[in-house]
Amino acid sequence: MPVGRARGLAEKVGKRMLAAVLGWVGTIGTIGAFALHSTGRMSALSVRYALLNSVGGLLASAGAALYGAWPSAASNLIWAALGLRALVVALRERRGARVVLDVQADEGPQPVTLAA
Repeated sequence: MPVGRARGLAEKVGKRMLAAVLGWVGTIGTIGAFALHSTGRMSALSVRYALLNSVGGLLASAGAALYGAWPSAASNLIWAALGLRALVVALRERRGARVVLDVQADEGPQPVTLAA
C-alpha cells in the first residue's frame, strides 16, 4: 500500500474514532443527566443538570457531524442550546437567591439571606 493511501486510511480511522468517542461521551452525559433526574438524585433546575445536557449535546452533535449524520447533529445542537439556556437561568437564579432585599416601609431595605 502506498504511503499516501496508508496515511489517508489512518486519518479516516482516526476521524471515525474521534466521532465515536465524542458521540458516546455526549450520549452518556445526556442520558446520565436524565437518569439522575428521574431517580431523584439531581434536580432538573440544577447547574449540574444543565451542564451535563449542554456539554453532552455539544459533544454528541460534534460526533454526529463528523459522521455526516446531519439530522442527529442538528437535534443534538438544539438539545445543547436548550441546556445552555437552562444553565443561564440556573446561574441567574442561584445568584439572585443568595441575597434578597426585604423592603419595609418604615425601616427601608433589609438584607435577608436565603438558603440556596
